[in-house]
Amino acid sequence: MSDNESARAEQPKRRVSRPLAGGFTTVLAAAIAGLSLAAPVAATPVATEESTEASFYLPAGDRVPGTPGSVIQLRPLTGDPALAGARNYLVLYRSVDMQGNPVAVSGTLAVPDSTPPPGGWPLISWAHGTTGVADVCAPSQDTSPGFPAHDYTALVRRLQERWIAAGYAVAQTDYQGLGTPGPHGYLIGTAEQRAVTDMARAARQVDPDIGVRWVAMGHSQGGQAVIFTDAQAQQWAPELQLLGSVALAPASHQGIGLQASQLATTAGVAGALTPLTGGTVSFLPLIIRGAQTMTPLDPARFLTPRAQSMLAQADTGCIGRLRQQDSWGGLTADDVFNRDGDISELIRVLNENDPSALALTQPLLVLQGRADTTVPALATDAMVVQQRAGGQPVQYHSYPGADHRGVLDASFDDALAWVDTRFGR
Repeated sequence: MSDNESARAEQPKRRVSRPLAGGFTTVLAAAIAGLSLAAPVAATPVATEESTEASFYLPAGDRVPGTPGSVIQLRPLTGDPALAGARNYLVLYRSVDMQGNPVAVSGTLAVPDSTPPPGGWPLISWAHGTTGVADVCAPSQDTSPGFPAHDYTALVRRLQERWIAAGYAVAQTDYQGLGTPGPHGYLIGTAEQRAVTDMARAARQVDPDIGVRWVAMGHSQGGQAVIFTDAQAQQWAPELQLLGSVALAPASHQGIGLQASQLATTAGVAGALTPLTGGTVSFLPLIIRGAQTMTPLDPARFLTPRAQSMLAQADTGCIGRLRQQDSWGGLTADDVFNRDGDISELIRVLNENDPSALALTQPLLVLQGRADTTVPALATDAMVVQQRAGGQPVQYHSYPGADHRGVLDASFDDALAWVDTRFGR
């Protein structure tokens, strides 16, 4: 998950292929480490629309129902979060939540400012890493360095500009309920998939020079999202041609990881997990809020009174705030979990949204930093072992010395070569 750790000054560019260990030992190790953590739309132009910054994200209720992926409104972007070398748009489009209700979702689109190739611009639909669950954490609202996750979103934009320079259009969803009305289904894979896929649909409606072929790409939370996209998007949007997905440091094994952490607390040895989990307790309130979009989860059944009193911080603050020492970043597992508390419902939701056992429809490229302490390499190793054991088309590269953010830059050449090949370029 993302993502407000300090960016390293330099990350290695060399890719190293490592053998994957199989069996129960690897899966158990990854389980402990894992806490550290979809009707065709015509490609027709859409007129831009004037609105205030706040009202753009709050459409009238009668404007929200409609075909998934169709555009509600858009306007040109200049300055952040626009990408250099491109025509940029802020887009509000339609999707469907997990209860089957129509919802408005926001996102951005950048199209290279040049002549499209035959067949239209190849499209990358980008799924971002964790910024938070509060509306103020939506990446499309990053218009200045004062944005609470600016250090992460600005880093991602520099990477996306390399894709623009390579001749790709880049769309990025904010996900359902992030910036727009309703709760954000954090780590709820199908909800994320619908947002990512419907963003690809909306991109073609905004600019008919974008082709039907696309790749899903995402980091951290977004890495988990694009694996669900790989499994579900072709059925959700059959009029588009998904060629594959690229998952950078994808979140996995969250359910088993939380269970291991609580068991360690009950046994009085939670401190032993600290070297593996680092400061990732900070993500727990986001995980809880995400699970609550799927089930009436009562955190009082497993959180300490102190943790319960701090849970509402997730509703107003982004991940950087939650990671501070006077917030969730200052808590240990002992501070968070009641001994013998009932976390079974939370574990059930997390396990149902783990990407490890999905049946993929297109090839998947997984990219992982070996020095990552947010999504540890052991967790990703175990995920890939399970996917390959199930016969899934997964290619895996890892990068020594690259941390959670460093993998974005360290893996770019490999990602570009793989995506170029998928598009036959």
